[in-house]
Amino acid sequence: MKTKYILYFVLIMLVAFSTDASAGIVGDANNDGRITTADSSITLQMSVGSVVPDLESADVSGDGRTSSLDALMILTMVQKTQVCVNAPETVSGTFNAMIDIHNVTNLDSGVFDLSFNSSVVNVTAVHDGNMGDTTVSIDSWSFTDTDTIHVNLNNTGGVRGSGSLATIGFEVLGEVGDSSILDISDGLLTDTGANETSALWFDSDVAVGVPVTVNAPEVVLVASDTFNVTIDIKDVLNLNAGQFDLAFDSSVVNVTDVGNGLVNDTTMRIDEWKFVDSDTIRVISKRPGTNTVSGSGYLAVINFTITGSQGGMSVLDISDGKLAAIPSDGTTDAEEIPAIWTGAEVAVGVPVTVNAPEVVLVASDMFNVTIDIGDALNLNAGQFDLAFDSSVVNVTDVGNGLVNDTTMRIDEWKFVDSDTIRVISKRPGTNTVSGSGYLAVINFVVTGSGTSLLDISDGKLAAIPSEGTTDAEEVPAIWTDAEVTAS
Repeated sequence: MKTKYILYFVLIMLVAFSTDASAGIVGDANNDGRITTADSSITLQMSVGSVVPDLESADVSGDGRTSSLDALMILTMVQKTQVCVNAPETVSGTFNAMIDIHNVTNLDSGVFDLSFNSSVVNVTAVHDGNMGDTTVSIDSWSFTDTDTIHVNLNNTGGVRGSGSLATIGFEVLGEVGDSSILDISDGLLTDTGANETSALWFDSDVAVGVPVTVNAPEVVLVASDTFNVTIDIKDVLNLNAGQFDLAFDSSVVNVTDVGNGLVNDTTMRIDEWKFVDSDTIRVISKRPGTNTVSGSGYLAVINFTITGSQGGMSVLDISDGKLAAIPSDGTTDAEEIPAIWTGAEVAVGVPVTVNAPEVVLVASDMFNVTIDIGDALNLNAGQFDLAFDSSVVNVTDVGNGLVNDTTMRIDEWKFVDSDTIRVISKRPGTNTVSGSGYLAVINFVVTGSGTSLLDISDGKLAAIPSEGTTDAEEVPAIWTDAEVTAS
């Protein structure tokens, strides 16, 4: 019980006292990335106690409290053009930072410097910005030193409104926990009359984190009944515990169990999991005591059952995630690990399989392949490409399909190239069919000895719902290849 108590205490403390990677914009009381009249209103509510004061975002005067003076100062700031570095709080691999601009009138050109810690992140590219239908062109950009770039904006001809001045591409060079300010400075905006536009310039912070990703199949089959999802983690250091919520649409899929994780071949024990509500589970994953693990793997395995029918789709949304590390220096004090939490989507679909003989005899000359489909609902049409090695086998004809004893007419088939055909299969008009069978029969001739992959790709299935509408809907599907050997 003591171990569990310590675990909960560690995770609760991380939730309660952790701060965002970015300090935010002073004056942006609602933390939406810009200063508006709404921020002045919220600050005024803070000053009279109807909203909990947030000194970090609303104490513009710097006097250690929120007051009507701060609200007035914010209202004054609203009138100015604002340029903000808009970057993710936590980053990994590569990322983009937008140089956002708000409330500008008659913008023609501009320059700015952007500084950063090049041991943590480095610039790889600078791309044009966009304001409405107008491209803000980058005239030139260059490194002024290893930690700073200088950007020149081309003449835009007098654009107004809000948008972005540029998109800065970065690569991450630092380790997890490292951080860098993205400091915008020496900014100058001019209008078409070469007059300077007064502007407020706001920096941003980024912290290097580990990616945590919901790894789920894009399509699951009703007939398979169940499937698994892993919560993958990469390049973590001294991991001791993790917690997250996973939300889903329980009318499409539902959780039946949660199994232990495995990081660098080391078990991450599921200490607890429970339903928060009918569409959300909470999972706590833990190493024993103060033991830690470093490396890559997964925090948990989530077992799902399929509750929906063909075409059902559920977002698997991971949120409220916290990771705790215990440093290797001997201390038992837990530290939060910055992380990027990425969800997934899963759709309920049908199987489409290339059904071919494994071996054909060269002497037999001819053989057939069917494109099988299972458990389709309201199917109206299908399309796919089938690629093969024409030195081993080649297509001579394509015949109609048959689903639930109902013909799927071949509307068109043709060679895309010497090794690929494209097939379109169709029911007449808006007629549909439900059930199992095959979309087409492919007639092959043997052209040589060897093995050929029969690769089905670019597949699309269309259904027309049974309620009488004529609007077609795409049917999710899993497309499976085959191999044939001629000997």
